[in-house]
Amino acid sequence: MRRISGCTLIIVCLLVLSACDNGAAPGQGKTLPIAETPPEPAEDCTLVVGWDPWEPYQYQDLGGELRGLDVELIRGITARIGCKTRFLASDWSSLLEMLKKGEVDMLPGATKTMRRAEFAMFSDPYRDETFALFVRTGEKGRLNADKLGDLLERGFKIGVVSQYLYGDEITALQDSAEYGDLFVSVPISEMNFSNLMNFEADGFLEDPFVAAAVIRKKGLAEEVEAHPIVIKTGEVRLMFAKASVEQSLVDAINVALGEQESDGSYAALLEKYLN
Repeated sequence: MRRISGCTLIIVCLLVLSACDNGAAPGQGKTLPIAETPPEPAEDCTLVVGWDPWEPYQYQDLGGELRGLDVELIRGITARIGCKTRFLASDWSSLLEMLKKGEVDMLPGATKTMRRAEFAMFSDPYRDETFALFVRTGEKGRLNADKLGDLLERGFKIGVVSQYLYGDEITALQDSAEYGDLFVSVPISEMNFSNLMNFEADGFLEDPFVAAAVIRKKGLAEEVEAHPIVIKTGEVRLMFAKASVEQSLVDAINVALGEQESDGSYAALLEKYLN
């Protein structure tokens, strides 16, 4: 995406801010409805959005159409500010590298860190994230532990997705000389299921909703079960490339995100995909 000119951004922001009455704070005034046909985008405003297969947040249905909670959220937000979107599929590690270079403008479902803030900007948070440990059915009884560190001490191998963040505690374990080699990294989450079934990992970390979708799709209800260990990793945001996106566009998207939350649009997406 080319940088949006100052004039164009002023027009975009005025369009977004016009949704508020008498200077009311975002989300407290009138909201811009999402039309069946999105408005004409502002000049040069086309966002390249990266995605990796992670149902129910980002996935292709049987007809090949891109769907998911994050996908619909982004389409709704960009429609409100008059921008087009172009979705680009890859694995998460590759998408991060493309975001650093400005080849991808936006990534959904991102955790804000100081390291990422060197090359990226972030939206306001739009959901909290939780990961659970999944093991082969019948094994959680013998894997009695409250923390992953306790399992790692026994040589337990844990599947993770490369460049995913699972919270400070897990990052410290991954970076440690003692336990780092026990983490089995894969480019996409579905490969963790294969590694578990092939005994190349003893368990893996996954979002419970994502795991449920894969288990249903692959018919693994009798093969995989959740362990009691659950890890809350915190807030999730949209991440933007500093190399290709202006802060003023992020500000406009935050206003639109607030509108989605205040008018019930986001609650409807949560109900559709997570309930």
